Amino acid sequence: MMDLRGRIAADQVFENISSREAAAQTRDRLARLIRRIGVGEREDQIRRCVELVCGGSLGAGWSSLNADGSPMQFALSLSRGRRPGFEFVGEAFRTGMEYPGRRAFGLQVVAQLAEVIGLEAESEAVRHHLETLTDSGPAQDCEDPAGAFWIGAAFEASGTASITIYANARRGEKDARWKRLARFAESITNAEWAQIFSVAERSALSPLGAGVRISRRGSPHVRVYFGAYGVKPEDCRRIFREAGGGEPFDGTLAVFFEETMAAEATLPTGSAVFSWGARGDKRWWPKLELCGHCAWKSDREATGRCGKWLDRLGVDAALYRDAAEILTADREEPQGVHAYVGVGMKQDDPYASIYLNPGSSGL
Repeated sequence: MMDLRGRIAADQVFENISSREAAAQTRDRLARLIRRIGVGEREDQIRRCVELVCGGSLGAGWSSLNADGSPMQFALSLSRGRRPGFEFVGEAFRTGMEYPGRRAFGLQVVAQLAEVIGLEAESEAVRHHLETLTDSGPAQDCEDPAGAFWIGAAFEASGTASITIYANARRGEKDARWKRLARFAESITNAEWAQIFSVAERSALSPLGAGVRISRRGSPHVRVYFGAYGVKPEDCRRIFREAGGGEPFDGTLAVFFEETMAAEATLPTGSAVFSWGARGDKRWWPKLELCGHCAWKSDREATGRCGKWLDRLGVDAALYRDAAEILTADREEPQGVHAYVGVGMKQDDPYASIYLNPGSSGL
């Protein structure tokens, strides 16, 4: 339930939206997406949370969340037999904020969002770990100058909600990045992270960061992210096998590459993100994501290939196609809507993970 303080905080942020026209477009697309996903009864709460995270940053400056600098994405998580919820992720900042200011402001917004959704205790339990993972100083040469945190929330038709905080680890000396990321994962979730980090380092992956999802349904879910460029699909599969991904995920990856890369399925990928999730139950949740800008020449090509893959995966491909249409229909020469497209495994069930960019103008 949203209390009075949460309403006041969200309303104050909404007043800072710089462009009323962009805000109107945001409302229209938000409404269409929310209703198409089937959580229309939660529209008011979802809208306030989106405004709390992104209300000040739309049009306020550069975010490394997207290649075009926009600070927001919509996420679709599609699996067989499970009704998807509405999910978004954004970077919270205001005009003129450099990295230290964005870091502090991000932590403040996480606390406010947790208050709105009702996850204050869960948020406070991971705050120190997030502060430890992220560097608080100004960006140095070749370091990511944008913010420390990307903040997401997911809303299920059942009435439950969760928050995911993604922490940027692309700062500091390389060895220090590996150590901070490993300490973060080990401090929150009791899992055998040593094997994951050993395989990632041996495979010349780069540490990117971590995400922690909090909800009322149990212990936090932690995911660590590593990046690579120019890795062949067969080597992507080998890396996950060496890390204990299992035969079901290996087969799922093979189908993913076959359908989404088509004739290029044997060629090196562009930018790819390898990740492993855990929540302390001794199960790994592996996932591979491809950068949409690198993988496909256009959003039209991406929609065609991804739609075929989702049909084969047996999930709601129509919902994906409709969401992509909503975000491209009223934009001139839409490009780069597909930020990341990936495939993962949850408790032996494959799922699609798709992040869609509404554009540099906000929405």
